[in-house]
Amino acid sequence: MIKNNLLALSFLLSVFIFAQEEVEEIPIEEQRNNKIKELLQTVETNKSIYIQEDQLRINEFLDLIDERQNMLSKAKTDLQNEKARNERLEKEFEENEKLLAELEERLQIKIGVLGELFGVARQFAGELLSNSENAYTFTEFPQRGDKLREIGQIQVHNINELETLWLEYFNEIVASGEIKEFKSKIINSKGDAFEDNIIRYGLFSASYNSKYIKTLPELGGFELLQRQPERSVRKTLRRHQRADEYRSASIDPTRGFLLSLYLDKSSWFERIAQGKSVGFIIILIGIAGVIFSSYKIYLLNENKKLLEDPNESNVISEMVESIREGTSYQSKENIIDELISNYSAKLDWGVSWIKFVAAVAPLLGLLGTVIGMIETFQAITLFGTGDPKQMAGGISQALVTTMLGLIVAAPLLGFYTYISDRVNTLIQVVEEKGSYLLSKE
Repeated sequence: MIKNNLLALSFLLSVFIFAQEEVEEIPIEEQRNNKIKELLQTVETNKSIYIQEDQLRINEFLDLIDERQNMLSKAKTDLQNEKARNERLEKEFEENEKLLAELEERLQIKIGVLGELFGVARQFAGELLSNSENAYTFTEFPQRGDKLREIGQIQVHNINELETLWLEYFNEIVASGEIKEFKSKIINSKGDAFEDNIIRYGLFSASYNSKYIKTLPELGGFELLQRQPERSVRKTLRRHQRADEYRSASIDPTRGFLLSLYLDKSSWFERIAQGKSVGFIIILIGIAGVIFSSYKIYLLNENKKLLEDPNESNVISEMVESIREGTSYQSKENIIDELISNYSAKLDWGVSWIKFVAAVAPLLGLLGTVIGMIETFQAITLFGTGDPKQMAGGISQALVTTMLGLIVAAPLLGFYTYISDRVNTLIQVVEEKGSYLLSKE
């Protein structure tokens, strides 16, 4: 490979030397002339090409001149037309303003003293519309809203519109004094819709199946109240529906506002739940105390029956047997005292627990009150006094637990007094019987 490289190098050097010799053989003047000729030939060739391209551009520009001239003339024509149209519209606008001012002036002249009448008509139409949107008669007069809305927007009313307003008010007066039964859509608490007969009591209340309902205009029907008033109130509706003569019925004079408050009214269980754990503890011990007191009363009644039955084995029969078996008066007295003491202990069993529960219930209520007030002051510390709802939970717990404690303590104290009297009475009977038996000896 080295030999081959050397041979190639030597060949290239020989070619270069030969070419150099040939170049050196051509004169410099002749080489300059050749270069000038080549440059002249190139310039002439490019000149012909550039002249053709310039000619094409000039022709295209000349063609576009006519087109641009036409566009300019069209734009000038459009501008003149728009100016003329603007002047015409301004003139029409001025004429319309003058005509409108004349018409308004003529309208005010024609209205005259009737302007106040029309204003009152619009006012009464608006008031009746606002009262009718949620009224119990909205399904009976479905077109009333559109009519009243149209009357409330008109500046000048004709006689037909005034008569329409008068008739709508007359229908409202008639509906306020009637009790009417009609069919309408009803939605129950589960959201199911069905049609059935309802009873409307004037403009104040409506009922279905002796239950109060409220209007639901967005669904075109009535909805049963999720929480009904007390049973005594609903009984008046049932009696009124079944009676063939005049009967009193409870209605809502505020047209549903008072009934809607029942949705926010807490039930007994919800009120008790506001007492939280302390309240439930009070209820549990109260129930236990009542059950135990009832059981104790039952035992006392059984003991009384045993004392009154001479054929049954009881403390009196035991005293009679002990006297028969006794030898001396002292021994008989001791035996009778022992029997009376055992019988008294048996009767007194559990009575003190009733008293204990009756005393503990108010103390637990006081404990719940303290806990509720602590929660109230914590809420005030965190949220301030701006929102009363933040303090309502603690206050409710304080009041409910106090109420529960008093409710539990009062009957248990009564049970304790009654049972204590019964126990003392039975013990006194046994003691008198024992004294009688001893006195015979």
